[in-house]
Amino acid sequence: MFDSYSVRIDLPATGNKIKELRYSNNYTVAQLAEILHSSENAIFRWQRGDCLPSLDNLIILSTIFHTTMDDIIQIEGRGDEPLLPFCLKVQI
Repeated sequence: MFDSYSVRIDLPATGNKIKELRYSNNYTVAQLAEILHSSENAIFRWQRGDCLPSLDNLIILSTIFHTTMDDIIQIEGRGDEPLLPFCLKVQI
């Protein structure tokens, strides 16, 4: 069904996206940490691109920022293209 598919997550770009979304939605690091039941240090680590949020936290981030996880996670060389074509997203 799938051809060989390899992606590299751009951690710094993903961190910048989280920071940008946080700023544009007027959340402080402390507020976001409280919502996610996480530490402020964890939020700072995501924003620096040291690591990614867990899947649970990505779901919550996409919900509170009214966007998709695909928009938050930045893939090297992807540009504005979605990670998977729409038809592949709906197949089970």
